[in-house]
Amino acid sequence: MSEYQHLEDALPGFTEARQIIKDAEDSIFPLQYKGNKFDFYRFVNRYRMAKQFRGISLDGFEDSTEDGYSALTRVFLTWSVFERYADLADNPPPYGQLLSMVPKLDLNILADHIERHDTEHKLYDFLHDQSLEGNRHYLERYRDGDRRGVIFYAAAIRHIYVHGHLTAHPNGCEADNVRTICDALSDFLLELMRKDFARRLKVAVAGK
Repeated sequence: MSEYQHLEDALPGFTEARQIIKDAEDSIFPLQYKGNKFDFYRFVNRYRMAKQFRGISLDGFEDSTEDGYSALTRVFLTWSVFERYADLADNPPPYGQLLSMVPKLDLNILADHIERHDTEHKLYDFLHDQSLEGNRHYLERYRDGDRRGVIFYAAAIRHIYVHGHLTAHPNGCEADNVRTICDALSDFLLELMRKDFARRLKVAVAGK
């Protein structure tokens, strides 16, 4: 078993990518990333943490509320690693290059899922009101029909949650709806990173 099997299990292809980096004298350029090998390894470790996160335990809280806070924490972890990945990919907000690889159907499925669990737009209104100006702008673009902006739900949740303004029942939302929205966002972002990494690895292997 590889010394880094835990990272291979979290991000399939890691072992092969690590060898490509070593063969390139520790450069991550063959994977079309910007930065150095330590930036890449930090990303993989943080990706593993977000992927393997199984929730938090809170004494005296109802299960639905605890699940809601767990899902919010998972979004925080996932968006944080997505920001690191976007840095590696040299793709700042609005992440046009990364999102261009995502089928429109996948974006529509995520957006429809959120709409079904936020029919009165209580979560959207809360996030919009409490967001940084940049996130608010992209949320507005989403509301006006640009489905790529759906990922900025996660950006807004991460910012507002970390700064203590977001609970498991924001603006009267049901905790179960918050949980299912947050889990869908986290799953979407983790899969986006996995697929983009796999695509880059395939190109690097073909170029050897």
